Amino acid sequence: MNPMTLNKYQLVIMADDKQVVLERILQVTRYRGFLINAMNAEVNTGNNVATITMTVSSDRPISLLVDQINKLIDIKGVKVDNSEVQIQQYSA
Repeated sequence: MNPMTLNKYQLVIMADDKQVVLERILQVTRYRGFLINAMNAEVNTGNNVATITMTVSSDRPISLLVDQINKLIDIKGVKVDNSEVQIQQYSA
């Protein structure tokens, strides 16, 4: 049996500071077949905008996840930022 090859990506998500936003992002991530390797969430109380940084891995294209997160209510933007995460393949 061949080991599954996964690509690793870092996403930076800007969203309204609402309780359900994180739950929706986690649900979409799971439904789209991505594993969450790391997550950090911070809120700027001045403008009520949350910044969520997630490191995910999957054998699927990252565009599938980015497109679905962008469709969620309260999401202001999503970008793939791999400047600090090397895109590498590893065996699961």
